[in-house]
Amino acid sequence: MNRPDDLGTSRLETAAPTWSASDELISITDIRRLFKLGRTAAYELTHRPGFPDRVEISPRCYRWWASEVYEFAATLRRERGEGSTRRAKKSRLPDPAIPPRRITGKVRDARTRKEAS
Repeated sequence: MNRPDDLGTSRLETAAPTWSASDELISITDIRRLFKLGRTAAYELTHRPGFPDRVEISPRCYRWWASEVYEFAATLRRERGEGSTRRAKKSRLPDPAIPPRRITGKVRDARTRKEAS
């Protein structure tokens, strides 16, 4: 079984590899490195629609096929690239026609603390 330290980091950061006969199973640690996520976010990603199905090694141990995960990552990159060109950016500057908000109301003194009895 491959340990996460045995896997090359450079291979994890590349786009979808073209091999299929030598496909391997990767762990959640490898998925975390690939997507640069924390543990909880990585598990949430694995439950996302479209993410490859997991392979159950034991009741508490799951792996994913590397080629399927790389293909999913490539698809996300393509969608993100297409989506950013279509979306118009919002202006963060306030509208000068709208007056700024003011805090209104009565100003009261702060309450004093009760003496300990």
